Amino acid sequence: MSRPAGRVALITGAARRRGIGRGIAEALAACGCAVAINDVAAADEAAELIDVLRASGVRALYVEADVSDRPAVDRMFDAVEAHLGPVDIVCSNAGVAAWEPFARIDDETLDRLVAVNLTGAFNVTQEAARRLVARGAPGRIVFTTSVHVDMPFPNMAVYGATKQALRALTETMAVELARERITVNHVGPGWVKSHLNDASPELRTEADERATLGLIPAGRAAAPVEVGRAVAYLCGEDAAYVTGAFLRVDGGLVAGKY
Repeated sequence: MSRPAGRVALITGAARRRGIGRGIAEALAACGCAVAINDVAAADEAAELIDVLRASGVRALYVEADVSDRPAVDRMFDAVEAHLGPVDIVCSNAGVAAWEPFARIDDETLDRLVAVNLTGAFNVTQEAARRLVARGAPGRIVFTTSVHVDMPFPNMAVYGATKQALRALTETMAVELARERITVNHVGPGWVKSHLNDASPELRTEADERATLGLIPAGRAAAPVEVGRAVAYLCGEDAAYVTGAFLRVDGGLVAGKY
């Protein structure tokens, strides 16, 4: 399989040790990419990852920026270009979740989820597209969505709505940017043992986890790097003709449930 070696990749929401973003960063670094990771939290964990990557010979950078803040996003791209070079691959992965019954969702929760999951993703990928088009360079844009794109989960109405919106955004961007040699796709993780899912009220005990595993034909949760390897495929030359696509990485969860 061809690899996106030699390219500069930016991954948002990638600082946490047990996060999908870190799995994406590790997978792309293993493919020979220079890697810029972004987050607004866990700077110590980000520094640890940067040290590990650099020790293995990978050009790496951490940029703290709030993706919901458009000027901060512009500055982030400037910083990556100054230190690593123009960005070829953008993985819009930053996201937040909340588990609340629909009737109890307050304005603060709604605004926070939409700001990061949708507005933030729009800010990052629009700036990426603008810069790629201005350079006349081919590029890869990959969103982290979710199996929520295919199936609803109770108590996650806003989270699911933002992921559904990203599907529409992916497909429209794919159509508009295809002539520019920019592919746009999204990956849909199922249950990943990640920092984000630690707050899930349905995964608080071993019994909860066993019940969840019973829904997954593969019989286990995904490791973050397994999602990362799916992203790496979409960023390589073997996926040059793949755009507007959705790649579930869920161990058969959706197929098994229905």
